[in-house]
Amino acid sequence: EAILRQLDIQQKMLLITTCQDYSPTMARAKAKIYRSRAWKVAFGVAACGVIPYAGTVVNAGTMVSTVLLFKKGFGLNQASVSKLADLTGKSEVDLQRFVDEKLSFVNKIIQFFQGKIDRQHLKVAMSEGTTAAATALLTLLAMDATIDTAVPFVGGLVTAPASFGLTWYALATVIELQEACVRDLYELAFR
Repeated sequence: EAILRQLDIQQKMLLITTCQDYSPTMARAKAKIYRSRAWKVAFGVAACGVIPYAGTVVNAGTMVSTVLLFKKGFGLNQASVSKLADLTGKSEVDLQRFVDEKLSFVNKIIQFFQGKIDRQHLKVAMSEGTTAAATALLTLLAMDATIDTAVPFVGGLVTAPASFGLTWYALATVIELQEACVRDLYELAFR
């Protein structure tokens, strides 16, 4: 943490994305840095959302790449889990299964933004989690889509603030879930 305080935001992002530290202290530090960046991503998504139809494609790509960057930074991607398994002598399959189960909601968000599942499948996945975050996220997604569909050329102007809120909330939820997953993975891997 002392090192992180000395760095500017780009250096912090580089360090935490490449650092394979699963400790709870580092997980909190990574989450704090990612939260400080989430509003900038949300602003970019909202700005692109003003463009009818094209904004949706840009938003989806931005969301997917950001969530995957956070996942890699937390050390929850497949390559990182494989290295953790080698380091700890634990089964890679068991560790990966643990991560996949813990991040099933996050994976559904990624699949939704990649166009692999529709809103109905996302709704089913969210209802299985029945968290307040899932319910709020689904409500915001439905509202954003309804306004954009009903009023395609003006809808973007109306939904830009909602897109900002939706993106920020989605990213904050993802960061929270990934931070909890890495803390639990640490306990599992190092016990």
